[in-house]
Amino acid sequence: MPSRLWVETTSRCNLSCGSCLNRMLPPGQKKDMEIKLYTDIIDQAAGKVHDINLFHRGEPLLHPHIIDMIAYAAGRGIKTRVHTNAVLLDEKLGRGMISAGLGLISFSFDGYSKQDYENRRRGADFHMTLGNIKSFLELRKALGSDMPVTVIQVMEDTEDLKSSERIKQKKDFLKNFKHAPPDMVVTRIPHNWGGLLDGPRTDGGKGIKRHPCTFPWYSLTIFSDGRAYPCPQDFMGAIPVGDTRKESLADIFNGQRLRAVRRMFASLDIDGKLPCMKCDRIIRKAVMGIPLEYAGAFFRDNMRGLH
Repeated sequence: MPSRLWVETTSRCNLSCGSCLNRMLPPGQKKDMEIKLYTDIIDQAAGKVHDINLFHRGEPLLHPHIIDMIAYAAGRGIKTRVHTNAVLLDEKLGRGMISAGLGLISFSFDGYSKQDYENRRRGADFHMTLGNIKSFLELRKALGSDMPVTVIQVMEDTEDLKSSERIKQKKDFLKNFKHAPPDMVVTRIPHNWGGLLDGPRTDGGKGIKRHPCTFPWYSLTIFSDGRAYPCPQDFMGAIPVGDTRKESLADIFNGQRLRAVRRMFASLDIDGKLPCMKCDRIIRKAVMGIPLEYAGAFFRDNMRGLH
């Protein structure tokens, strides 16, 4: 069984960000996962899967039963994670997620200034969303809870990552949380969603060192309609490996389709066979195939004996 699942509770989103492909999804693909399908997945995962990301291509707080979904997985002993733009986060949702046993919440807040944030997060208001996050952190503190683990994630452009202006903006931004700080603030370099967005050219480039992607060996990504894929970077579903409405998680994870993907990656025989050739993750500096910027979190999360 996989150690981690990405379960797309909804593929709908309330924003239209330039760095996200959600705006390109056909209307018919924007839907919420049915509760029966979700509970079937959780029941199979219980006692076998370490944690579940309750998000993928959409904004998880849009699902009308997100609190119940967190509680159901937590009740089966599975750690849960939510990655949200926090635009919809109010006190009711905050209290509900804390009481439901959410393990980690990551706030995607791409910009330290109002201008940068609103240029990237189309349809969101800097001060309102910042207020939502601060209120959640203060609520968690007032409740005396150390859960969920709280993370503020910011995507940064490489060209100005260490500029004096950007460093000052970051320091000023973090002052907003001096009374109730998050557990972590992490920065990420934008990826190219498996080659679907402009970014580093990876296909056909001579001398580019590639490494096997780790996703097919430890995870499954399940779309809101139940279809399964080996990788959360496969936004448009180019590499289907099964359907949880018809097959078990174990059968999909050990099935011929996913095993074939692993064999191609193990030999790096992916040119012309997998769209992964255009994904920038397989050319980033890595340790054991894991991009360095994610390696620490990967190893920490997968040391099961320490949990």
